Amino acid sequence: MTLRKKQIYKKKHLKKYGKDYVKIVLVLIFLLFIFRKPIIYSSVLNLFSTEKTYAYIIDEKNYERRGHLTDSFTYSYEFDYDGTTYNENSNVRGMKVGDKIKVEFNKYFPFINRILK
Repeated sequence: MTLRKKQIYKKKHLKKYGKDYVKIVLVLIFLLFIFRKPIIYSSVLNLFSTEKTYAYIIDEKNYERRGHLTDSFTYSYEFDYDGTTYNENSNVRGMKVGDKIKVEFNKYFPFINRILK
């Protein structure tokens, strides 16, 4: 196949399948956005250096799925780092307001954090 035929083939191929490539990329970006916690946040906490501190359970209820019907909820936790307060859903039932828990976070991105078990 000559160079000219290859160029023509590539143009036809892009013209025919170009929109499909855009759709695939958009779906991948959407999936990364939806699953950012298990994919991106966990990787950051596992691969890069982290710091540990204590957090306290605060009176901020996070209702679970159909929680408005079953009154099923979890509380949020809050910690301070470098003069800024960060809070996150604990996703642990049975916690009481004021409980002290240990939290691990990335020192450059403190909003990426998790409870240590």
